[in-house]
Amino acid sequence: MIRVVVVEDSGWQLASTVEELEVADDITIVGSARTAASSTSLLLSTRPDVALIDLVLPDGSGTSIIAELAPALPETAFVVLSAYEDYERIYAAILAGAVGYLSKLYAAGALCAAVRQTAAGESPMSGTIARRVLHAFHTVVKPNLEIGVLTAREQQVLHVLTSGRSYQEIADSMNVSIDTVRSHIRNIYKKLHVTSRSEIGRALRHHE
Repeated sequence: MIRVVVVEDSGWQLASTVEELEVADDITIVGSARTAASSTSLLLSTRPDVALIDLVLPDGSGTSIIAELAPALPETAFVVLSAYEDYERIYAAILAGAVGYLSKLYAAGALCAAVRQTAAGESPMSGTIARRVLHAFHTVVKPNLEIGVLTAREQQVLHVLTSGRSYQEIADSMNVSIDTVRSHIRNIYKKLHVTSRSEIGRALRHHE
């Protein structure tokens, strides 16, 4: 059973999100909160598998919650669920420790799948969010990144990896085995001095 906490200040949005998730047999809602203060105590006491976090709360920000609690809750995967799609907010959330970013405009009907993907170690992103991340990578980060340390194949893997796809999806898109993908990703992590997908953003920012 995947244990989920939902943090959302809007009453109707919170009810809608909880209602959508509760229909799944493999997902259980262990708590919900509408403020930053109440969400902090809730997350620390429940230690869920997945936390869906709104960015704008009446007494704080979702990004601050993630930055504060991600180190203390390594077993919890934080996913942003927000109406905001600007790169600055996306980038800040990823740097804070979010492993996924879903737009409220397109998440309805897809939340259960996103929670399952997150619990399986993947990084769900709405299509519009992934496009913004890739656009920023190509126009802002890539020109200033010392990308030459990566082979052409590793650069290709990195390109697909930043879209939030799973290892199996990367393997299928490149027509290689998943073991080959894992090998490339280990090399990418080593060369960019990171240890996880969430740290890639930090590595790219460092090389701007």
